[in-house]
Amino acid sequence: MKLAKSLLLGSATAFVAVAGANAADLPSKKAAPVNYVKVCDAYGAGFYTIPGTDTCIKVGGRVRADYAMSGKQDIYSTTGATIARDTGAKTNVVSTAGSVQNIYGWEARGRVDLDARTPTAYGTVQSVASIRLARTTGTLDVSGPSTSATSAAATLESAYIRFAGFTFGAARDNFSFMPSLFYGAGHWSSFANGAKQIAYTAVLGGGFSATLAIQDQTDTTAGQLALNTATQSSYNSFPQVNARIDFDQSWGSMSVVGATAADKSVVSSSAGTQSSKQAYAVGAGVKNNLPQLAAGDTLWLNGGWANGMTEYTINWTSFKSSDTKRNVGNYVAGQPSWVYSTAGGIELVKSWNVAAVFQHFWAPQWRQAFLATYGAMNGTTQSKAAALSANGFGDTKVWNIGTQLAFLPTKDFEIGVDVLYARVEQDIRRTGTGTATTVCAVATDASCVTREKAGNWTGRLRVERTF
Repeated sequence: MKLAKSLLLGSATAFVAVAGANAADLPSKKAAPVNYVKVCDAYGAGFYTIPGTDTCIKVGGRVRADYAMSGKQDIYSTTGATIARDTGAKTNVVSTAGSVQNIYGWEARGRVDLDARTPTAYGTVQSVASIRLARTTGTLDVSGPSTSATSAAATLESAYIRFAGFTFGAARDNFSFMPSLFYGAGHWSSFANGAKQIAYTAVLGGGFSATLAIQDQTDTTAGQLALNTATQSSYNSFPQVNARIDFDQSWGSMSVVGATAADKSVVSSSAGTQSSKQAYAVGAGVKNNLPQLAAGDTLWLNGGWANGMTEYTINWTSFKSSDTKRNVGNYVAGQPSWVYSTAGGIELVKSWNVAAVFQHFWAPQWRQAFLATYGAMNGTTQSKAAALSANGFGDTKVWNIGTQLAFLPTKDFEIGVDVLYARVEQDIRRTGTGTATTVCAVATDASCVTREKAGNWTGRLRVERTF
């Protein structure tokens, strides 16, 4: 009996041992630890902590669809030269190769925004990147009106690192103050792609801050008009410097801004001469919050003056030429620049602007904005004298008025309609063919230069979602 008991106990012990060994080889039912995404509210809504790190990131973007229509169809010159007005047909007549402007345009745009921030012993280090892609056709095309042009290239709107008051990379231009609520409108500093820069911002207290920046002027400059002779060339000998002082309060904000551009040097190999001048611009802006009218109501006022640097007054750059390329059919001879080159040296173009935008909420779901801008540019002595040639230009005036009504079904989603009237007046050379009463047969005839005027209405439907 004792022997039988001993055998049974031994067998049971062996069975348990074997079963335990086999169980150790089976997968455990207990789940491994999981790194859950944690909300990071230290930097505002939308940030979360990247698992396994102390970095907070915010991922966002925007999708927008635009449909635009112009009030009239014009002919424009691809070279910007030799434009005349056909008073009978009410179109622009060009004597060089040109193209007919579409009266409608299409655009589908998508943007991705990334904002990553990490705390350090010296403050927060912030990294921002924003990439935009668009497919654009017709009168909305960035290169100007066209019958068939379309684009789908990626654009880097911003890419910068901000640390201890310094900004490195491509960020907002430091002359800019007032936002562009209207597509393709605004005679003030506003560049969607910002500018490459090294900048430092000092927080002075009491709402004051000051910024000093060295910028790449190629990102914002209006460029240089074609040189008068094949023997001339230009180069930059000094970087662009921007500075601003900002004052922020509960009632709104205000800024005083300034910029000085790189020397534009012109060398004539035939005469062996060299000339350079320093261009500059100054401006100021005020933002007024008006909650006494309605929540979200705002009034922006902006003004500037430039000796050279027309990009900061009337925005005469390739992608901001709304008055000439989109809204009035490119009805301007040449692309006026901030510097005019002559055989004996260079002359800077003087210009100024004023602008106002008022935004009002009729109800939380209904917002309307009103726009009024004016800009003027004075041709130089030599550019006016050369207005009889393709390289010359005279005094110019541009102004816009418009309104925008938007329906907001929910936060960050809106359906809007814009109506804009743009007008351009410029002293240009009247030449070419057509039924115009004064068509110049001789380019040296002083009567060829006349004040030409053109205005046009444009409309736009915009559907936009920000996330």
